[in-house]
Amino acid sequence: MKNDDLRADPNDLDHFVPRTPAKRGNSLVLQIAAGVFLGGLALWLVQLAATSLYAKLMLGTFTFGG
Repeated sequence: MKNDDLRADPNDLDHFVPRTPAKRGNSLVLQIAAGVFLGGLALWLVQLAATSLYAKLMLGTFTFGG
């Protein structure tokens, strides 16, 4: 184990072509930000509806049926 040569042979690297870095941009960041914003908006709307329904039930102005 002590004499193992883990270095690459220079002849083996002739066919190696480095990849060009992908142009990803900020799309992932924008998608995460939009998801967080829309998720917060949806939770706020659900909370608003639940609070309104609870207030109507407590005040007795909510009627079941017609």
